Amino acid sequence: MSHGRTPSARALRAVGRRAVAVELAVVVAALVALAAYVNLTDAAVRPVRDVVAASTGIDRHLVRAAAQGSLVLGGVGGVAAWFAAARDVSLPLSVPDREAGSLLGAAAVGAAVLAAVPLVPAALTYGVGVDHLSAALANAPANLADRTLVSVAVFVSGMALLYQGLVQGAFGRVLGRERAAAATALASAYFATPRFVSAPAAVRSGPWLHVTPERAAVAALFVLGLAVAVYADRRVDDRRARAAALLPVALAVALAALSVGRGIDGPLELLTPAARVALVGVAAYAYVGTRSLLAPALAYLSYALASVVVNSAALYALVGA
Repeated sequence: MSHGRTPSARALRAVGRRAVAVELAVVVAALVALAAYVNLTDAAVRPVRDVVAASTGIDRHLVRAAAQGSLVLGGVGGVAAWFAAARDVSLPLSVPDREAGSLLGAAAVGAAVLAAVPLVPAALTYGVGVDHLSAALANAPANLADRTLVSVAVFVSGMALLYQGLVQGAFGRVLGRERAAAATALASAYFATPRFVSAPAAVRSGPWLHVTPERAAVAALFVLGLAVAVYADRRVDDRRARAAALLPVALAVALAALSVGRGIDGPLELLTPAARVALVGVAAYAYVGTRSLLAPALAYLSYALASVVVNSAALYALVGA
C-alpha cells in the first residue's frame, strides 16, 4: 500500500477529536434546548392550573405537577428516542442479572446517603435528631401522596433518560463506557447544579436542568470554540496556531467554572452541587455495570425517596415538631 493512501497518525487523531467534538456539541445543544423547553412548559401550565383546579376541584399544585411532568417527560423521552434512532444508540430496559445485585444495592445505598448531604447545614443549624428522622419515616407514605409521588416519578424517569439515555449514550459512542460515565458526571456539574446552592429542593421540578441565559451563552461559546479547534487541527500546520485555536475552549471552560462557582460562599455550600454530581456519577457507573436504564433509575429513586424523608426531618427540626 502506498504512503499516499495510508492515513497519518495526525489524521487519525483528528478524526477521533472531531467525533468527540461532534458528540459534545450534540449533548450541549440538546441540554440547552431541553432546558428552554422545560421553562416553556412551566410558563404554559401556570395559567391553566388554576382553571382546571377551579373546574374540577383537584389541587392546583397536583394539576401543575401532573401536567408539567407529562410535558417534560414527553419532551425528554422524545429527544432521547430521536437521538437513539439517529445515532444508533440503545435505550435498554432489561432487568439486570442477579450478579448485578451487589452493584445495585451499593448504588441505592450510596444514592440514599447522598440525599442527606445537602441537609448537613440544616442539621447543624437546627439540630436534626433521631426523633425527627423517626417522625419523617413514619409520615413518609403521607408525604409521598399526590403531587410528591408525581414529582418523584418524573424526576426518576427524566434523570435516567436525560443523563444516561442521552448524555452517557452520546459520550459512549466515542469515549468508551468508563470514560463516558466520568464525562457524564462532569457534564452534570454544569447542567445539573442549581444557581442558588442554598436551596436543596431535589425532586420538585423533574430532571435537573439549570441553564440560565448566562450558562447558555457559555455553552454556545464552548461549542463554537470546539468547531474552531477541530478545524484548526485539520487544516492548520503551525503548532502555535493550533494551540491558539484552543483558547476559546479554554475561555469557555473557565467561564463555566466561574458560573457554577458563583454564589458559593463557603465549604458547606459546596455540598448540594457535589451531591448532585456524585449522584449522576453513581447512576452512570451503575449503568455501565448493568447496561440497563433500570439501574440508574433505581439510584435516582433511592435518592428521591431518601430526599423526601430527610427534607421532612429538617422541617420538623425547624418548626420544633
